[in-house]
Amino acid sequence: MGFRENETDTQHILERMENTMNNLEQMSYDSINITDRLVTLLSDAREHAAKMTTGTEEERIKEFDILMEILSRILDTAFIVNNIAHELERETLYQRDSVEAIKQVFDFFYSMTDGIDL
Repeated sequence: MGFRENETDTQHILERMENTMNNLEQMSYDSINITDRLVTLLSDAREHAAKMTTGTEEERIKEFDILMEILSRILDTAFIVNNIAHELERETLYQRDSVEAIKQVFDFFYSMTDGIDL
């Protein structure tokens, strides 16, 4: 492999690494927002569950329906978090692959300069 091919490969690796870093940053931001949403939903659920212990039968049924809706939203949010976790895992593997590829590029350059006084 010559310098030009190596330069092209290196540019491709660095672009992939930059894209992966951007993806990781966005997913981290999304994760924070989603976990904030989960905390709010769980707090709401606790409040409505507490209200179910008092009030008339009609009020308890209403609170139960609200609680079931909140639990459904929590489940939907949990699926989103799960998907993001899988994406984070994949992006992390891309980063690891990129680091290994960069190490190979450096090894190539070092091997080309062995014995040359710089």
